[in-house]
Amino acid sequence: MAKTFLTKKNNAKSTITDNPLGSGATTLNVQTGDGVKFPAAPFHATLYTTDASLGEIVKVTAKSTDAFTITRAQEGTSAQSWVQGAKLELLVTAKLFDDFQTRTEIIVATDGSGDYNCDGTADEVEINEALNSLPSSGGIVRLKKGTYNIAGSIDMLKSSVILQGEGKSSKIFLSNSGNVDIIRVGNGTTIVNDCVVEDLMVDGNKANQTSLGSAVIIWGASGTKALRNIVRGCRLTNCYLDCLKLIFADKGMIENNVIDENIGGAGIGIFSSSQANSIIGNVLLHNLYGIYSNAHYNNVTGNVIVDNTSYGVYLNGVLNFNVSGNWFGSIAFFQTGVYLAANASRTAITGNSFYQPYRAILGAASATVLGNVISGNSIYLANQEAIYLQAGANQNNISGNMIRATAQHAIRIRGSKNIIANNMLIDNGTGTNNTYSDIFLDDDATTFSTYNTVIGNNCQAAAANKVAYHIRENATGDDFNLVIGNVCKDGVTAQISLQGTNSVRGTNIPASG
Repeated sequence: MAKTFLTKKNNAKSTITDNPLGSGATTLNVQTGDGVKFPAAPFHATLYTTDASLGEIVKVTAKSTDAFTITRAQEGTSAQSWVQGAKLELLVTAKLFDDFQTRTEIIVATDGSGDYNCDGTADEVEINEALNSLPSSGGIVRLKKGTYNIAGSIDMLKSSVILQGEGKSSKIFLSNSGNVDIIRVGNGTTIVNDCVVEDLMVDGNKANQTSLGSAVIIWGASGTKALRNIVRGCRLTNCYLDCLKLIFADKGMIENNVIDENIGGAGIGIFSSSQANSIIGNVLLHNLYGIYSNAHYNNVTGNVIVDNTSYGVYLNGVLNFNVSGNWFGSIAFFQTGVYLAANASRTAITGNSFYQPYRAILGAASATVLGNVISGNSIYLANQEAIYLQAGANQNNISGNMIRATAQHAIRIRGSKNIIANNMLIDNGTGTNNTYSDIFLDDDATTFSTYNTVIGNNCQAAAANKVAYHIRENATGDDFNLVIGNVCKDGVTAQISLQGTNSVRGTNIPASG
């Protein structure tokens, strides 16, 4: 449907031929041939006899030659009965002034009440018209409650623009075979800053797409980043591939969204050198990855990350990333919480809670998984190891974690110069009695665990199935390790077992065994 800003035309006036025009009439007639003096509908015109200030403003919604379909009593006037020969004139009214002014707040609706009104087909046309009508300084486009069916992208191509709904009742739905990204904040050529997408539901209709289909993309360029854009308070769901994507986007905030049922890709994907973004307070449920990043220097804090079919957070070669204070849950599916892929370094994984993960934290077999801090996490009921850093993990700090009731090893590491300190390790190795260890310094016969410090850990075993050892080196090649100041109780085979001839067992409790 067309926009509802009023049309205008100079010197548009006539008299009515109705005799009379009753107060309830919805059609009026002007003098023969005078219909062409008036603009195309819609427009406001004033009925009066001698004093226009005492007249009635009507909205002409359709024209058929000299017959006008009208809506009565506009702009605070009252419907009246008018005699034949009363004047009809297009005068300046408050509504015209409103339309003349630069609009910074525009309403889009599906019920006919908006400045732009959608009819349920290709509704992106009206939404884009509303966005384009804002001044270069920005403004707000509000989508009233209703379902907006789109076949093309909604493009936010001006900075400082807010696209705002009325919560989940403002629903944007991608039509069958739309195969487009739904809301684009910038398009990779036109770069925008300081925009907000908020309080909307976006449904990607993934079953009826074959490509694209992201709910929101914030899209900058390698030479010009998109800055300080925000997505908040939305539900983004059912997308064919990645749901919310950052591409060359810096200093943004993705906060308090529910992002779910995107099993073809990530709930949130951080790509192409997007940096200094905060991912805060979101619920990420039933995605392939909760969050995927190949970009450095971002912050993931305070999110609920549950039942994603691959990984909760996948860090692909990132540096200086922060993952803290999140809740990782496996309710219907054993999700691995955080995956440190090759080259993932200097990342902090701190203060998170992991419930029933497949593994809470898994590091790739790579010598470049180094300098990471894994601290202060609570891990309960891991299905495999709680923390497993594979061959080549070096110079990592694993400290102050609470790990309880893990089926296999609580901490398993293959690497050198790591610190494993002050962890509370309780009732682990529950999968098979007398098989696993709380801390397992492992090897693959090529990469050995050497020059590690294992200090101040408290290891207890009271469950029916217990660890064989609390602290264990796998083979003689696992050597030059220092094990000191640990408390170990009730391992089945022994408390501490060192194989390397140069490893040192310092003062522990017990002193032997």
